[in-house]
Amino acid sequence: MLPSFAANGFLPLGRYSVSFDEAEAMLVSAPEFEDSSTRTGLWDGLHDYLDPFLTLEDTYTSALGGLPLIHRLWLGGSFVSTRLDPENIDATLLIDTRAERAVRGKPGSKWLTIAFKSRSRMKEKFGVSPLRIGYQPVAHIFEPDRFTLEERTYFTQRGVWDDWWQRCRLHDQSDRSPTEESAAPARGYLEVRL
Repeated sequence: MLPSFAANGFLPLGRYSVSFDEAEAMLVSAPEFEDSSTRTGLWDGLHDYLDPFLTLEDTYTSALGGLPLIHRLWLGGSFVSTRLDPENIDATLLIDTRAERAVRGKPGSKWLTIAFKSRSRMKEKFGVSPLRIGYQPVAHIFEPDRFTLEERTYFTQRGVWDDWWQRCRLHDQSDRSPTEESAAPARGYLEVRL
């Protein structure tokens, strides 16, 4: 069952796992958004932004050995709220580093750099404000002394963005940076399975 928006216009606290189609049904096709002038166009832009990743997966299936480039997609911000006309889609992509290494240097793989090089450029072109986390499965999660630098970076980035997507900016806050006052979790976000 899809989560419902709370009285504050956001999802209840937590991370909610949904399929891509469920996210579209909830954030674009829902009756409450039928008068939106931006949601359909932004969703189309997200499709266009994700397409080069999926094309790389299709092109290099054998090199990837069944690994997806995008492990998960986190959606947050105003697009995951009851705001009728959000300006963009805030997205965090958990890129599987093993898959990324398997296709680096191959034709078309420059997208893996371009896609995250300029958030403002991606927002202008696709309506998507993307952030990257280098995902990797770690078996020894309860033994942090065994973490490699790459594993530490992954856990730090994952924790940072999990924290951020559950915060709300304070209404009287002119600076948009995170603050101690805004640190308490106040909303949920979506984890989209592709």
